[in-house]
Amino acid sequence: MFSPSNYYRPMSDNKDEENLANFTQWDEKQLGLFFRRRGLGSYEQILLDHKITGHLAPLLQDQDLKDMGITIVGDRLLFQRSLKELARRERFHKRIESIWEGEERVFFSTCGQRFWTLFGFCPVDPSTYKLTTNHLKVKQVRPYRCGPVRMGYCCGASYTSNNIDLSKVDDVDVTGVPAPCVARVCCCARGKELLEVESRFEKGGKVTMSLEKGQGEIVANLILNQVEESQKMERS
Repeated sequence: MFSPSNYYRPMSDNKDEENLANFTQWDEKQLGLFFRRRGLGSYEQILLDHKITGHLAPLLQDQDLKDMGITIVGDRLLFQRSLKELARRERFHKRIESIWEGEERVFFSTCGQRFWTLFGFCPVDPSTYKLTTNHLKVKQVRPYRCGPVRMGYCCGASYTSNNIDLSKVDDVDVTGVPAPCVARVCCCARGKELLEVESRFEKGGKVTMSLEKGQGEIVANLILNQVEESQKMERS
């Protein structure tokens, strides 16, 4: 007769699953607890003796488990399944980990922002940017306007969201845009920088981000670094 007591089922709880996102920071005891919850608690001391931490766990191979004294084939298989779970979590975490986040530089100065938003009566809804290990997510907001005035939240806005695969990026360019003369004289406006990310796979060929002066080159270098890493991973 089937009995739950003699059927293996990995033990976990919601808290355990949430903490998997930070498993690379686990020490030997925390890693041992993870394996105990998956029916491998008898090997906690082995993990302590061999100083296996969450950072090292995804590197373990079957031969390493044998060398550590885990001779039972079934237990090694359970270890490998749990290690694959950690490896998947590590890849997922790297994909979504934020390297840089920013938002559109809408106005050249604080004075301009106050004037064109009617002193905050029609607040702006800027475009947003997020750079992760393998993607650049650009949410471009197109507000409704009354002449040069962005209506912002007053009348709503349309938007498009681009999730650019960095392995497909061809070029990144930065163009400086000076503030109008009046804004420079009266408000000490610094200007903007337009960062263009070009990819043959994007509709229209490129996506443009508006940044504060001085940020363009910094963000461009961050993107180019990730483009190089993404393309290297794709070739391997």
